[in-house]
Amino acid sequence: MIRLSQERAKTLLAIHGWSAVFLGLLLYAVILTGVASVFATEIGDWSSPLPARVEDPFPPGTDGMIRGLAETVDPAFHEELFFFPRAGNRLYAFFHAHETGEDGTPRERGVAAEFDPSSGAMIKRVEGTGDDIEAQDDANALAHFMVDLHVRLHLPHPWGLLLTGVLGLAMLVAAVTGFVVHRHLIRELFTLRRRGDRLLTARDTHVIAGTWNLPFAFVLAFTGSYFSFGSAFGIPAMAMVAFGGDQERMIETVIGNPPATDETPAVMGDLDAMIADARERSGAQVGFVQIQHWGRADALVTMFMDYREGKLLGPNYVYGGADGGFRYTKPSLGLTDSTGSALFSLMSPLHFGNFAGVFSKAVWFALGFAGAYVSITGLLLWTTRRQAQRGWRHLAAATHAVGYGLPLGLVLAAWAYFGSRALGFDVNAAMMSTFLMTLAASCAVAWRVEALATARRGLLGATGLALIALPVLRMTSGGPGWADAFGTGLQTLVAFDIVVVLGGLFCLWTLRRVPQPATAPLAADDELDEAART
Repeated sequence: MIRLSQERAKTLLAIHGWSAVFLGLLLYAVILTGVASVFATEIGDWSSPLPARVEDPFPPGTDGMIRGLAETVDPAFHEELFFFPRAGNRLYAFFHAHETGEDGTPRERGVAAEFDPSSGAMIKRVEGTGDDIEAQDDANALAHFMVDLHVRLHLPHPWGLLLTGVLGLAMLVAAVTGFVVHRHLIRELFTLRRRGDRLLTARDTHVIAGTWNLPFAFVLAFTGSYFSFGSAFGIPAMAMVAFGGDQERMIETVIGNPPATDETPAVMGDLDAMIADARERSGAQVGFVQIQHWGRADALVTMFMDYREGKLLGPNYVYGGADGGFRYTKPSLGLTDSTGSALFSLMSPLHFGNFAGVFSKAVWFALGFAGAYVSITGLLLWTTRRQAQRGWRHLAAATHAVGYGLPLGLVLAAWAYFGSRALGFDVNAAMMSTFLMTLAASCAVAWRVEALATARRGLLGATGLALIALPVLRMTSGGPGWADAFGTGLQTLVAFDIVVVLGGLFCLWTLRRVPQPATAPLAADDELDEAART
């Protein structure tokens, strides 16, 4: 046993606690942004709808749109094409070739275009690398901002993925150890001592939410870690060991769809007919289409279908590009069905909760919100209880700043999106600068006020007001009003506006449950009680 002086032991314990709080705040940020990312598709549709509702993003005439674009694209970019629906059900197509960037990582370069499926008109055409094209994608910018913050905290590749992977493992450990340490698990599912000691009430509220959320936390942490480490470490490592660093060849081999090489020019088959055949075979809708070697005899078209009703997995169909004939049904990995392929396919629906449409997304949203609640209330209980100690007052302030400033930053980033797009500014720069300035202002408020309850009330109230005003800003910045939305079939836009307003009202409603802050700092137990109730 290492002998330490009392002073050194206190220092090491403080460092241990501070590092735990720091990682906990990062984990809270990942969980909270994941809650928003569950509805990334709906956020894109809401923030940037087309003039009228698009019933089918792959209507008859899709073949003409893609074929017309192909005629304008340099044949060097015909190596690969994929097209799929994006914000507002725009049809997005990207002809590209694969290359290696200056940093040694693979990337795509080519031509991307967006179409209005209802009219077949091209909305936008952009050339460059994948990152260049993404930076000019205003329609999906708000949804992408939320997703990128969740996936890699807007950090450079691969460091962001590695960090979120580590946080996912930390969450996995917390879920497993939480199951072990709760010796009275069944009893703790229903124990809430409202009339007892306020510290016990705060602890019970935290434990109930955490206990009910344990299975979901385990699934979310496991699948999230898989995605983060797979992209940041697994693929490059496997490519380096088995394929001499060639990640493209490794993916092609593992996925199991390498066509036999035949560079003979050939006219592409009818994409409309292939889409119709895939729908008839599956009874589901097309989600994503990939074409290898456009305009060649060895072209292959892969249809990735959405999930069938009541299913967690969707089929994938492969067609000959030149003749348009059906070739085979393809699993996600390899060319034959296997347990590994099934498990690989389950990762996405279990992590994103999109297997049953809006219903499963709503369940995932609620469970994710509970996870975020458990994270932040645990940190509030831990830091506020110790804020009288040296250094812990700053950690308590940081916890309040991030816990309540992060939601405000996300809402104001949406404000920046609508405002900057209306004014013709760079929406990505506006969202990022607004988000960072909001976090900085939240930290300043939490550090400057005497009672942290005051900071909590101010940040929570500002979030509520910003949410309530957000639909108004959306309309005044050029978005359709409710009358126009109903007239053009965009009822979901109205529904999303209502949900946003209800979220703002909920934030304001929680304020009435919090007593007005006293002129002097509240006692630790008062802070704990307020933290648990808000």
